Amino acid sequence: MAAARQVTPGRVLASAYYRPDLEARPSSFGRLRIAGLLVVLGLPMFAQSFQYVVDLLPLYALSKIWPILTLPLAIVGAARLPVPGKALLLVTYAWLFGVSPAISIVELGNTPLGALSTTIKVWPPINVFGLAAFLVWMKPDPTALRRICIGLGLFTFATMLVLWVVVPFSAYQQGILETKLFLWDIERGKRIYAPMFFGMLSIFTLNRSMWIRPKLWKALLIIACFVVLLTLYKQRTAIAAAALTVLIGAILSLPRRRALVFVLLGAVAVMILPLMLRYVTDQELGASLGGSLSTRQAQLAVAVDFLSAEPWRWLVGVGSMTRATDVSLGDVVGSDYFFLADLGWLGVAFEYGLIGAGLLVLIHLLGLYLGARLADRPEPLGRALLDYVIYILLTSAVYSPVFAPGELAACMGLAYYLHRARGASAAA
Repeated sequence: MAAARQVTPGRVLASAYYRPDLEARPSSFGRLRIAGLLVVLGLPMFAQSFQYVVDLLPLYALSKIWPILTLPLAIVGAARLPVPGKALLLVTYAWLFGVSPAISIVELGNTPLGALSTTIKVWPPINVFGLAAFLVWMKPDPTALRRICIGLGLFTFATMLVLWVVVPFSAYQQGILETKLFLWDIERGKRIYAPMFFGMLSIFTLNRSMWIRPKLWKALLIIACFVVLLTLYKQRTAIAAAALTVLIGAILSLPRRRALVFVLLGAVAVMILPLMLRYVTDQELGASLGGSLSTRQAQLAVAVDFLSAEPWRWLVGVGSMTRATDVSLGDVVGSDYFFLADLGWLGVAFEYGLIGAGLLVLIHLLGLYLGARLADRPEPLGRALLDYVIYILLTSAVYSPVFAPGELAACMGLAYYLHRARGASAAA
């Protein structure tokens, strides 16, 4: 039988020679180091790691335009790769990039250019196809890919420790316009708000690996990572969600105990809904939980009032404003401090309506499906990707899921590649 034709970058991008049924085999020895280097450099960009880190302007700018730079890969991936849920993804893109900006022109008085610029934050979902095509092109070995992800995560924690020691207190700011890394407030003191995609993914991967092949050092390393989170990172919702996700991962890893996770998730959902309703209406509760939470409470009330003024706004949303305009979204809704990223799913409904929010819910469920396809295989990274989507859903009670949509896209692209690569290995 003749050997399969080697796929080169030119053939992939031209697509004329691209074969969607090509096995996702590991790179040959001659390409291994080059492929590994490209994966190490590319993964943080696909995962939107520097999307808001204005402290690192070159990486910040590269992160913003990365979906455009890799658009040829995304087009090839969408056209040639059998990614599950492709139609859903394309419909959602049309709503986010087409319908919502048009609504913001009518409802908020956006200019066409301003309306299009507001879509920059939701360009990263295109990375589902772009990352999938990139990995199929590079063909990294799944084991090497796991080590790369854990290595990037541990590098994140090590970098935070170094910055904590060497960065002077004068670099820490209360305002997010001066810095996105070095923050300070009365309640938590100074903290480093580092991009944590690989940090959290490394915790979830180590947790899954510990249940597959128990080792004491894995448990100690997970504990050390949480110590760093508690003492340096200090994001309460993220840390609590990460701890709960580790617990869920442990339950899912135990034989004949997986049904318990659905009971646990159901209990969490039942608890979150009344708490969120009280969170909106109870002023004393918001004040008792701290300034940041009471501010979110006020923003939630403003958003509900603005949407309820015209009921159709709940259905299609009103879009968002860009910082480049003279009028801010806060000016439109009548609040001096109003950020959609603080409103969780209500912020999504505000911007994209219940239609857009429903589409994004389905995409998150698609992410769960892609991760669940790897749950019965002894691959820690594959199982950790499922855990990360669960983590995203848990944090979405407070953080808007469109604040960093590249994380979900990266999980989905990685999950697709691992499923494809394992299928090719099984067939070999």
